[in-house]
Amino acid sequence: MQMCPDCDYVYDESEYSHCPYCSGELSIGAGETKAKDCPNCGGIMYWDGEWYCTNCDHTIDTDEDDFDYTMF
Repeated sequence: MQMCPDCDYVYDESEYSHCPYCSGELSIGAGETKAKDCPNCGGIMYWDGEWYCTNCDHTIDTDEDDFDYTMF
């Protein structure tokens, strides 16, 4: 995870070579996104009925409150 020095948003530098918020690739939403670190590959897991890693497709069947941090 890396914090952009221009906008102070946190993003995954393994997925983006530059800040996706400043470049417009990702929009700054009004909400927060719960996320957790993937124990399989170290990628980011997002909640979609179960925890799903966007990097290696690993899933974890726990509830939504089992998160490591909040992304904005």
